[in-house]
Amino acid sequence: MRRRKQSGPVDVAPDGMFVLNLADDERQSFNHFLDELESLLNEETDDGRLRRLFPTAYHNDALHDAEYQRLMRSELLQSRRTAIDISRRVLDSHDALSEGDLMQFMQTINSLRLVLGTMLDVSEDDEAQEIINEEDPNAPQMHLYAYLGWLLECVVDALQNSLD
Repeated sequence: MRRRKQSGPVDVAPDGMFVLNLADDERQSFNHFLDELESLLNEETDDGRLRRLFPTAYHNDALHDAEYQRLMRSELLQSRRTAIDISRRVLDSHDALSEGDLMQFMQTINSLRLVLGTMLDVSEDDEAQEIINEEDPNAPQMHLYAYLGWLLECVVDALQNSLD
């Protein structure tokens, strides 16, 4: 029997589909962030904010890493663009989502979080810190980073609950 997660941002429907419970203003904000992410991806530069989206594969071998980037970057880029397109469709609709659509939405949330984490220079040590200093000029971005982490966790929980 399936367990249903109640009153969260992602519910598992009785038919195994998923329901995204985001208010319209949250959906609009997400679409804005998707526009910014897509713009950043379309610049096709070595922008440092993309560092975690296209990580180094060979830390000790620049030649091998350059070859890996040459072979894989366009595929990774296309995957992220596809996830953004599906995420737009997910956000623009209030219909139930398939597991595949939710997985693409999850990839996009993770991409946004990786870029934001890079901009904020978040480290693993910072992950444990749950209290945000409201006096910090980056406090709004830190709240967004925390929200994206929470939402990512909720998506993972819903996917896991669908398997039970």
